[in-house]
Amino acid sequence: MSMKMIFAAVSLALLAVLAACETESGIAESIAGQDAEFRVSAAQLFAEYESNDSAASEKYKGKVIIVTGVISKIYRAFLYTPYVDLEAGVRCHFSDTEDPVMLTLSEGQTISMKGRGDRMLSLISGVELRGCTVE
Repeated sequence: MSMKMIFAAVSLALLAVLAACETESGIAESIAGQDAEFRVSAAQLFAEYESNDSAASEKYKGKVIIVTGVISKIYRAFLYTPYVDLEAGVRCHFSDTEDPVMLTLSEGQTISMKGRGDRMLSLISGVELRGCTVE
């Protein structure tokens, strides 16, 4: 592998880390005292993004949302970040400070979570909420 390719790979990895610097804990703290601007089901949120990604992004991105849905998966991924996926296609990023709460959750459980609207990654990955807490 050439030095240019190694440099490019390292640069991309650093950019990804820098882009993720806004921590889930920081986001959760910043929205903790805020009222939700929207209360939606996970199915409704996903359907809006699927129908018109641009309009849904304009409506929800950066806004405090409470979303309700059925848990399909609880796991840790990139940088050991805890996630909860809802069946309808919504992914909620949690902070490590939520570990005690996450231990009480189970797949198949209906839950409401508060988070900041972010984006739709893809039809497979779904809509993302950041800084989530269980309501």
